[in-house]
Amino acid sequence: MLANGSLETIQFQARSLANDSLPLANSDFVLNSTAVAGLLGGEDATSTVALTQIYDKRKWLGWYNSPGSYVMGKHFRRLARSAKVDVVYKSDLAAGTSSGSEMVHIDPGVLFEHEGWSGGPAFKGIYSGSSIQTTGPLASWLMKKAADVNCQKIDGRTTQPVNVTIAELVQVESLREQMTFHHCSPHLAFAPILVSLGTCSVCGWYRQWYAFSMILVGILSRGLACLFIGSGNLVFDHPKPADGSPPGDGILGSDQDLVLLKGNEYVVNAVTRGKFFFRFQSKYTCPMVEGCSILLIVQAIAQLIFVPQSQLFGQLMFVLSLAVSWIYNIWLSSRDKGDVKDGIFKQVLGEPCLTKFVLPNRVSAVVFLLLVSNKPRDSGNPRRLKKIMDLFLPSDSEVWGIWKETIAGQLKSGHALQFDRDHWHRKELTVEDDQKLLKALFGDAKNAMKAYSLFTANGSGTVP
Repeated sequence: MLANGSLETIQFQARSLANDSLPLANSDFVLNSTAVAGLLGGEDATSTVALTQIYDKRKWLGWYNSPGSYVMGKHFRRLARSAKVDVVYKSDLAAGTSSGSEMVHIDPGVLFEHEGWSGGPAFKGIYSGSSIQTTGPLASWLMKKAADVNCQKIDGRTTQPVNVTIAELVQVESLREQMTFHHCSPHLAFAPILVSLGTCSVCGWYRQWYAFSMILVGILSRGLACLFIGSGNLVFDHPKPADGSPPGDGILGSDQDLVLLKGNEYVVNAVTRGKFFFRFQSKYTCPMVEGCSILLIVQAIAQLIFVPQSQLFGQLMFVLSLAVSWIYNIWLSSRDKGDVKDGIFKQVLGEPCLTKFVLPNRVSAVVFLLLVSNKPRDSGNPRRLKKIMDLFLPSDSEVWGIWKETIAGQLKSGHALQFDRDHWHRKELTVEDDQKLLKALFGDAKNAMKAYSLFTANGSGTVP
């Protein structure tokens, strides 16, 4: 009996010592705001998980408690729905055989929803006649790069100025039909891991089991999500053009921002038709995505229930783990995403030469684009050039028809654009205002010729 009483006394004193040593043990304040942590910072957290495939060994660096688990869970659910099973063939040139294996492809635009990975503006081929309403992500990135280029303004009849950028694309050695990408992981990736493990350990030491369990669940759910995403590869795929294809020159964009792509069809296809996707070899990919989605959503719900049950010290440890990981996610999302995009862009397209002009109106802009891209031997029937003008200048009145036929004919001849009084004093135009409009349109074409002269003076293109 004496021994049992002594043992109970020791246990009581130990529990009293643990309770007395707990920081803020006597505080009545409850940090209830931690319950909504699963609803904050979801977009940045999702982006950092998506970058796992691109960084070497990053899939092992996602073991930390992160905010935004509910938003991440919703994205992963959509990711599972976008999964497609395709057969990928590998050819053996030496043996002359090919073999196929099933791969699961997932659209990364689901995770990079608002960051230009889903698609770009419309494209119209000048010589090929191809028309693409939604281009690849590289087209969107190229448009953003064009927006930052210094421009030269051309004077003339001003209505609504149009930015025109000439992108001269050269095929780089690294460009392949299918490509994967790898970058080195930043050393700061260890900071949120150490903080999460440290706060989890401290909560366990002070018997703050609610906070301990929620931090641990957060570490496991995000770690498993990164481990899954990192098990695949980010692949860039674009079609190879047929032999004898015409030049790939075409116009990208709409409204007040136009980009002329100059280059062979193979490189232009990479911009207009190239697509990114996550590729996984496991046939269990879809169930794994669903499992990650459920785990992340359950984590968010559990935080709402159990974190407020913890004492103030445990809640502070939980908030500290979230704060450090949130700062890291924002830093990685804002800094590294730009580096990743630049790295992928250079690996696919190198550093294309970009020359930008601001034309005073859309008429001058369209004529300038046709001048820069004009190859008399390859342009074919002038009606094809007229179709390009009809696309960007849809007016079909008699005045516009005469003007378009005249411009297309002179572009076909390969000579510099020249106009005199006879070009706008047409017998079929009986109304004086129509003649004035035609004269103004030819004046716009002359302004385009001025811009082309400046463009060729810089060593780009060839004077007609």
